[in-house]
Amino acid sequence: MQFHSEGGLELLSRFREKPRSINLDDVLFSTDIDNKSVIEIVGASSTGKTVLLCQFIAKCILPARYKGIKIDGCDACAILINTLGHVQMSKIAELMTSTIRNAYQVANVQPPAETVDYIINRSLENLTVISCCNNNQLQLILHTLEDEFLSNGKITLLAIDNILAYYWQARKENILTMNYYATGLLKIIQSQTSQFHTVTVYTRWDGPVPTYESYAKCIDTLERTGVNYKLQLSKGTRIREFMCHVQSTNDVKQICYTISDSGIKWIR
Repeated sequence: MQFHSEGGLELLSRFREKPRSINLDDVLFSTDIDNKSVIEIVGASSTGKTVLLCQFIAKCILPARYKGIKIDGCDACAILINTLGHVQMSKIAELMTSTIRNAYQVANVQPPAETVDYIINRSLENLTVISCCNNNQLQLILHTLEDEFLSNGKITLLAIDNILAYYWQARKENILTMNYYATGLLKIIQSQTSQFHTVTVYTRWDGPVPTYESYAKCIDTLERTGVNYKLQLSKGTRIREFMCHVQSTNDVKQICYTISDSGIKWIR
């Protein structure tokens, strides 16, 4: 019997064979997202930051198809670093249920409850949840991300809720701004994941409500922070209506949306 021992170069080559883009949302992103992009979700309380993060996770781990039905998931794996405990698995399952039922409705088929549960349970196997309760734990988790990616070549999404959760703990030890702290964490993440094709998406506390900025200034801001897509969520002028201000190196736009139990619905 012959055995094959995989060397380090072979291992890295296998990881680099992963798809180089991912479709997380057709409305927000005009094209598929490069698998080394960073997405920032920022907004006030109750504007849907965590809901949107959960939608990205659900989209990532759901299958593309199931027995001929187009589910339109990415059929990939994700890691969630849950700093504040805001993300509940029940919410991700609820969003997946809505996506699956909508997919079957488009196909004019009524799915049995057992089928929906099976797809959800199989999809959740693609999600690794890492909880932490202080800044030291968060730093340790980020410094060991490479091990997680080496153990699972299908990881395509790294999600963090909330990247500024332990800022005030770090603030006691050093005088630093929130942006400086967040940028420092992103540098750790990039050092650990640079050899893998992975999208990083995180939520953070509210920033200033966006005002009109030139396209060149938007690009400059993104390049300085290391963020490829900034999604600024805010309350709209109408009751129960919200606004997403999208900034990227390719586009600047605003999209209205509503929030319900089935997630965020974009108003085109």
